[in-house]
Amino acid sequence: MRIVLLVLLLVLAPTAAFFVWAWAVKIKEQRKLAGTLPSWQDLPITWLAIAGLLCTIVGFIVMFFTQDQGYGGLFAS
Repeated sequence: MRIVLLVLLLVLAPTAAFFVWAWAVKIKEQRKLAGTLPSWQDLPITWLAIAGLLCTIVGFIVMFFTQDQGYGGLFAS
């Protein structure tokens, strides 16, 4: 059951990330048109750095909880 949930999470995570990204882009466009967008948020590298940091944190958390499985790891048969 744990393996199925992990695989489902890994499959659904990119879809959820896309919808969060689309929502953030819409908010960013509204703020840019209103003139309330801070200058640091206008740079695309900022969002890339935030996304990379979040992916790194999630990767470390997943490895922490799945690597202590004994011989063969999580997907060993």
